[in-house]
Amino acid sequence: GNPEFPWAGTVSTITASSTALVQFGSMIVAAYYLEQASDKRADEVAAIKDDKEVKEADEKDEHMRKCYETVTQWNAMPLWSKLILTCSLVCITSSCYMVQFFSSVCFAEHSLTDSIDENLGGNVGNLFLPLGWASVILFGAAIILLSTFSSWGKHQAEKLAASEKRVPLNGNPSHNV
Repeated sequence: GNPEFPWAGTVSTITASSTALVQFGSMIVAAYYLEQASDKRADEVAAIKDDKEVKEADEKDEHMRKCYETVTQWNAMPLWSKLILTCSLVCITSSCYMVQFFSSVCFAEHSLTDSIDENLGGNVGNLFLPLGWASVILFGAAIILLSTFSSWGKHQAEKLAASEKRVPLNGNPSHNV
């Protein structure tokens, strides 16, 4: 139903807007003071020595990123991984278009103030119409396919990193990790 206090929607919008404005202002003030501190204490920060373990971990991560980038180049990938990535793209694009352009066919009419018991028969699943369920399934398929592709890419990157081949950092072969 009908809200008990019709003005509550307006007050809630004003309150949310005010909160967002205060948070934005706080972020600007914090950024200002952070910039001031980093300018005044730049010498102190520069004098801090890099932690050797952290630097080695960063270099290893950078090397793995380069390896992942190398093995996931479109021209270097096998056909099945290209198909997985393309199917994931088609699934998520279809899901988004279905929800965006056909939302009235995907979902039952329901608002925040409506009762689930009265409007949806006590079952939240009734919010989804058949096309809505199809969009949810496509969304889930896209996530699974993308996770599969990412896992394959990480595995291939680990194999490349473990091999004798080294991917140059910053495009300079003399600085291999």
